[in-house]
Amino acid sequence: MEPSENADRMAAFRNKIIGLGETSHRKSYYPQLRDQIRELNQAMLALQESENKYRSLVENVNIGIIQTEPWDDGRVIQANPAFCRMLGVNDEDELLDRPAVDMYLYPEARLELLKELEREGRIKDRNVVFKVKDGSTIMCSVSLSAQYDINGNMILVDVVAEDITEKEQRSEALRQANNKLNLLSSITRHDITNQVMILEGYLYLVMERVEDPDILMLLERMKVNVKSIDRHVMFAKDYQEIGIQAPQWVDLMDTLTGAMVSIDRTLIDLHIDVMDYSVFTDPMIKKVFYNLASNVIKHSNATNLTITTEEEGNNLLVVFQDDGIGIADKKRLFKKGSSSSGYGLFLSKEILSITGIGIRETGVPGEGARFEIVFSPGQYKTSV
Repeated sequence: MEPSENADRMAAFRNKIIGLGETSHRKSYYPQLRDQIRELNQAMLALQESENKYRSLVENVNIGIIQTEPWDDGRVIQANPAFCRMLGVNDEDELLDRPAVDMYLYPEARLELLKELEREGRIKDRNVVFKVKDGSTIMCSVSLSAQYDINGNMILVDVVAEDITEKEQRSEALRQANNKLNLLSSITRHDITNQVMILEGYLYLVMERVEDPDILMLLERMKVNVKSIDRHVMFAKDYQEIGIQAPQWVDLMDTLTGAMVSIDRTLIDLHIDVMDYSVFTDPMIKKVFYNLASNVIKHSNATNLTITTEEEGNNLLVVFQDDGIGIADKKRLFKKGSSSSGYGLFLSKEILSITGIGIRETGVPGEGARFEIVFSPGQYKTSV
């Protein structure tokens, strides 16, 4: 706002309060008005300072800020320099009074945003594509908020836009590189697995024809090493899949039930008694649940496995408790080792760490193993 405009506004307020011109003899009867005028001057100066700071902020940030009318053919009312640079225009005048929809590569995108804004009152971090003056396009992450009149009608739309074109291009290049690596890894694993199967078959054929105990012992060791190679290949496959899918909310009971489908119920009595929770996690958590149950069957000599939920302070515990021999040496738990259980527990911890979920073993040796998966606040909620 120009200084002359500010002075005019102050004079208008002054005259409105006094009700008389500066030369009126009656103003001497109202000395309190001088105090009101002084307070008014201070308020106007504070308002001017606030407006200057706001304009300075809007004009100097590197984030695009625009204001538009809220209807379908609404026009641009204000645009800061950063947004003008993003669209390749010289200044704000090239955008003012233009339909805001003209900036969008896909006009329907703005209409959808307006409908959602009317419902929600605010939109955060939505990707849209804007048209640049030279004919190119940019990808922007936009956040929208609305201003309303005293009757609750939307009168203005404030838009904050960040150019994420380069970020998206880098992300896409990274995705393509990962896809190529995953494809190469998949082909390599497939070829190795085929060769392992052939080698294992030849070993069986040779062992059927050999009677020398010393040679048979060597062949048995070779067979163990071949199986170890196969485990390494399978571990590489599972580890590669961690983090590929975005974390999501899953129903705890459904996920546990699905993970236990492959468990042989003739080898263990399985009891699932969990409350209605949803948890935020990598979808591979099914692998965690399966690994914990499978380890009980392979290593604990247990006859029962009970899976329950408990709340500990603000945390949710999903507890796997068996009635087996327990775990005496806990130092190597969750470390990548040469045994299948070592790989399984290490893999489980890595899967859970994607979303910051903890896992620990708190059982008493001789009284069974007790694995606790720890969900912190924000990582779980009661199912509706």
